[in-house]
Amino acid sequence: MSALSTQSSNGSDLHQAMERYVDGDQTAFVQLHRTLEPKVRGRLSRMVRDRATVDDLVQLTFLRGHAARERFASLPDRADRAVEGWYFAIARNVALDHLRHNYRRDRRHDTLVAKGDTSGIGIPEAMATAEEAEIARESRELVSRRIRDAVDQLPPSQREVVQLHKLRGMSMADIAARLGVRPGALRVRAHRAYKSLTGLLEPATLSAT
Repeated sequence: MSALSTQSSNGSDLHQAMERYVDGDQTAFVQLHRTLEPKVRGRLSRMVRDRATVDDLVQLTFLRGHAARERFASLPDRADRAVEGWYFAIARNVALDHLRHNYRRDRRHDTLVAKGDTSGIGIPEAMATAEEAEIARESRELVSRRIRDAVDQLPPSQREVVQLHKLRGMSMADIAARLGVRPGALRVRAHRAYKSLTGLLEPATLSAT
């Protein structure tokens, strides 16, 4: 078998495993992890030098991928690269979050040292006051209302998928069987629904911050 054929076969296998994984087949994750883990680790190692930290970030990448797997979508002619690209994007965001957190921590440390106040270095920040906790609760309720309002604005077919998936916790495979549609077609519908939700929610999110 030629190198090109081998690459195409492996890419197809990887994409098929991702489709099974999205449809609820947890055993497909083993194949995904075995193929992608070294590549994700290599990508993270270019951004973060500490090996132990990279180990943690690899785990976090796959955890975030699991949480967001229903939003995966790709074009057939990009099947061999779409899965890798999707996980690489998650890994990059995970690494950037880590780097930003360390930068803020180091800046706080330098500021305290510059002021001669070393008493707070290494001490966790104080717990939120009752007023702050109430503000946080009201903020969560506001976000929840905005999400419900945004869902109500979706076309009926898209709204139904979001309600069954996110509100009732049904898997995509169960939803496809219930609605009598192909899993692939349902994923496309779900992808469009979540993309529409993002557009509806972004202006509200920006105005709340």
